[in-house]
Amino acid sequence: MQKNYKNFGFNNKMASLFTQQLYFMAFQKRREQLERLFLHRSENHPNIPPSIYGVVINSKQKHDLLSKSYLSVILAKKLVGNIRYPRRHAQSILTQQHFFQNVKCVATLVGHSINILSVALHPTAPLLATGSEDKTAKLWKIGPDGSAVTCVATLAGHSSSVYSVAFHPTAPLLATGSTDNTAKLWRFSPDGSAATCVATLEGHSNYVYSVAFHPTAPLLATGSYANIVKLWKIGPDGSAATCVATLAGHSNYVRSVAFHPTEPLLATGSSDKTVKLWRFSPDGSAATCVATLEGHSNSVCSVAFHPTEPLLATGSADETAKLWRFSPDGSAATCVATLAGHRDYVLSVAFHPTVPLLATGSWDKTVKLWKIGPDGSAATCVATLAGHSKYVWSIAFHPTAPLLATGSFDNTVKLWQ
Repeated sequence: MQKNYKNFGFNNKMASLFTQQLYFMAFQKRREQLERLFLHRSENHPNIPPSIYGVVINSKQKHDLLSKSYLSVILAKKLVGNIRYPRRHAQSILTQQHFFQNVKCVATLVGHSINILSVALHPTAPLLATGSEDKTAKLWKIGPDGSAVTCVATLAGHSSSVYSVAFHPTAPLLATGSTDNTAKLWRFSPDGSAATCVATLEGHSNYVYSVAFHPTAPLLATGSYANIVKLWKIGPDGSAATCVATLAGHSNYVRSVAFHPTEPLLATGSSDKTVKLWRFSPDGSAATCVATLEGHSNSVCSVAFHPTEPLLATGSADETAKLWRFSPDGSAATCVATLAGHRDYVLSVAFHPTVPLLATGSWDKTVKLWKIGPDGSAATCVATLAGHSKYVWSIAFHPTAPLLATGSFDNTVKLWQ
């Protein structure tokens, strides 16, 4: 009996391990478990071939199958797609644990002279951006395993603290927001070793606390201490930016802004204890508040959309994070989980790009990792990262590598693997 398994990702020798019903059933059960972990990656699910009978598996093959779980690793690789460390990622999935549960600090970045206020990882290049109260942003080149990091550029131009940094999703642009009431756009070289300010965005009457690029449209959002958000249309090379909309509705300053990855929705978190969801036109020139999320008892410090699910995470000075499930148009949102465990303000939240994991950074000097249930209604703390000596103000997951960046008031950034 001959079967062609090439399009499934393994050869005929490996296919012989499928040929006993007992092991095929075990394999299929493992597949179902993996699918439950990665429902949002359904487009990558392999097609299981029909079971085959009548071929004997010898003791060595049985041992290899059970001890190495090689076929299951193939499945997991299929599910996680084309990432930087597919086998390592796949093996961690098989135990239903993620490698961030066995986390270690692999690098401590020293270079800023005072508090780190923001960190951002480039979507494709091995670059990290940091913003600081020392009035500068820095670009850092990250080595292959994250353990070697070098500062390659210092961006000086703001006259006050750099509160927020964000990479453009495709262009070589970095946005910075500052307490000098401006945002700036910087164009950098492929290796990050040179960066030039190509635009200064003026229009806010007070501190610019948060900046975020839209994932596909040429738009930048800036949140301000003046209780408003502005949307800016960015020119092709970043050298021109025009304010196309001003969003007013919060009664206290806007600390965090985030665009939805696919829908025309913007989330804004404020010191008025609320989050607002805004639906905007394709060019950003019109935006309407469609929902106000109330539930936190203190300032909302950070907001983040889940990469694939209709979930929003919020971090607050009430020492909790919350998960909110919202309707497709954003007009309705319900709190489905409250994450309690930090002993002080939750200053930053970030979803992992591929696995059901949320990170929270806190004034209590720690970062916590939370495993999120399928519908977001359950979240379990699976790890606490201690190492910073002062508040953890900003956190960011690497989009493909097993790295988490954390910025602190101890003047350092740490990379955790």
